[in-house]
Formats: sequence, structure tokens, C-alpha cells
Amino acid sequence: MKKVLFVITKSNWGGAQRYVYDLATNLPKESFEVKVALGGPPTGGGLLKEKLEEAKIETIGIPYLQRDINATRELLSFFSLIKIFAKEKPDIIHLNSSKAGGLGAAAAWLCKLFGSRTSESPEVRLPKIVFTVHGWAFNETRTFRAKSAMYLSQWATALLCDSSIIISRHDYRQALSMLFIPKRKFALIPLGIPNGNLKYLPKTKAETGLNLKPSKNTRIGTIAEFTKNKGLDYLLDAINILKGQKLEVVIIGDGEEKKRIEKRIDEENLKESISTCGFVPHAAKYIKAFDIFVLPSLKEGLPYTILEAMNAGVPVVASSVGGIPDLIEHEKSGFLAIPANPQSLADALGKLVDDIKTRNKFGKISKQRALEKFSFSAMLSRTIALYQSQN
Repeated sequence: MKKVLFVITKSNWGGAQRYVYDLATNLPKESFEVKVALGGPPTGGGLLKEKLEEAKIETIGIPYLQRDINATRELLSFFSLIKIFAKEKPDIIHLNSSKAGGLGAAAAWLCKLFGSRTSESPEVRLPKIVFTVHGWAFNETRTFRAKSAMYLSQWATALLCDSSIIISRHDYRQALSMLFIPKRKFALIPLGIPNGNLKYLPKTKAETGLNLKPSKNTRIGTIAEFTKNKGLDYLLDAINILKGQKLEVVIIGDGEEKKRIEKRIDEENLKESISTCGFVPHAAKYIKAFDIFVLPSLKEGLPYTILEAMNAGVPVVASSVGGIPDLIEHEKSGFLAIPANPQSLADALGKLVDDIKTRNKFGKISKQRALEKFSFSAMLSRTIALYQSQN
């Protein structure tokens, strides 16, 4: 039996956290023993921690590991990871998110290096180090200096790891261009959603669950964290352009930018058109309340929310960034908009607002595409094969 230790920076729910949860709870129990190390002390909360404990999977707190950069906390987290790896002696260390990836790769590499010096002992395990790229951090909108530092950090992470899982073709092409890293270290494994997780409420019940009144307007919805990377400002700009059309927008989510976005909605007299629901547990089950799903992101890996909309048969309009073009075929199963371009986003949304026939067509094609090309069983089996391959 192989022992797998997942490592992730944050315990609050997001795409990377869902990825860890899906793998941790679906790896065959007869072949794998699973634990998850996550940011924050053992007494800390977070939806990922709660869900893992409900599933009877042991979690390990990593004191001081947080998303924000702080030299003292990074050093303390680094030594905490070394201690955890030395104690747990996993066969596979599976790193997720940029911060956990960088610190975890360095700590695991040191454990591996010093472990190999005493490899005569049959008790010593030299772990395989795997890193999943949930969107390269250097693709974020930053200064040249910051992006260069991020690139160097992620290049070093990939170099130190035995294998890196890439979830989109865009990020895979970028990976293959990284100097001095053998191409065999990179594996393109797209996301999938376990069938048991695809439980959608009918439209009427979904509307009731979100406290929405039945409407003859076209309802555009999104599920997104309120951060700059999600491009919600451009959605507001696009709705300003579309003023006068019979539409309404619902935003599900929370985050650091929420108060500012809500202030904009109020100041620009958009409250009649746009409503925010805050964080909603199991938000995906309400997707059928939407006639159109929108995601105006500036940076993405391969977003679960779009996969969920596709599986629900809801047509999608999204920015052409990261792995989104892997999911949406422009003008065949949805519309791709130019990122950070309100007019492009407005044009794409406008084409679907009054066109029920095209919406239904795109929804059916998207659902079929999700089932055929983004299977969780394929994702799981390819990940297991990577675990079992030689370093």
C-alpha cells in the first residue's frame, strides 16, 4: 500500500481544494493510505478540512502557512513541512497551489536528498514528489519584476519535483518551454468531476434556493471568488454597455473585492440588474437557475465552475484565458471573449440574451463535450498511473 500526502496552502474552498478533496476521497482505499496537510494550525477551520474529516481522512495543520508573503512565516512553514515529511514518510508527496508547491518541493527534495544518504536502511522511503499546476502564477496581471520572480519560483518548483501535472493545454505548452526541465516531467491530465457530485436542482427549485423570483428576463450567472483575477469589474462594464436589454445578473461568491464591487454596483445604479448572493455552500447545484453562465477571468487553470455549467447544460460565455478554450469551442458550444475587454464580453453576452435557440444548442453540445472529454475516471486513472510510475 502506498502512502500519499497531499499538501495545499489554504483550507477554504476553491478549485485547488476541490481537486485535492476529489482525489483524496476517490483513491482506492485498498491501494492508498491518504492524508492531507493544509495551511493553518490543527485547530483551524476551513471547508476543505471539514469535508475531509467528514470523509474520515486525516488532516495535518501547517502552522503559519498562508497565501500572503511573509519571510518569517515562510521559513517556519518550510521547517514544519520538513518535520511533517520526516514523520509521515510518505511514498508520494502531492503538492498543490504555488506557495505549498514551492516550499513543499524544497522541503521534500531535502528529505529525499538526506534520506538517500542512508538508503541502506529498509525503513527509509524516498518519496515521489508530484506538483499539480492549478494555473501558472506568473500568468497573473503583475509587474514585470513580480512576474519574473514568480516564473523563477515556479520553474524551480517544477525542476525539484519528479512530475508536474498540468490541467490545461495552454499551461502545458508553457511548461514544455521551460529550460533545463525534461519534457517527461510534465503530464497533461485535464480535470473531471465525479458523477456523484453532479446533482443539480431543477430551475424553479434553484431559483427558490437562491431567493430569486421567476423572471422573463434572461438571467446571467456566475460563481466566482471576488478577486481581481476573476475580472468582475469587466462584467460590470459589460452590463453597463448592455443597459436596456432584458437581463439580470447573479454573482455567487465572496472575497476581498466584494465590498468594492458592491459599492460600484450601487454607485452605477446597477442594483436592479445585478445581485450578489455571497458564499453559497454547494453553489453548483443552483446553476440551472441561470440561462447563461459567465466567467470574465483574467487568469485561470481549468475552472470547475465552467465544467459544472457544461454538465448542467447551461451555455457559457467566458474569457479566452488559460484552459478555458480547452472547455469551450468558440461559436460551437459557447462564446469566448477577449480578456479585460468589456465590449467583447458584452457582444458575446448580447448574442445569447435574446436567442433561446442558440442557448439550447450550446447547452446540449457543452454537456456532451463535458461527458466525453472531461471524465473524472480518466483523470483518476491517469493520476494513479503517474503515482505508480518510476521516478
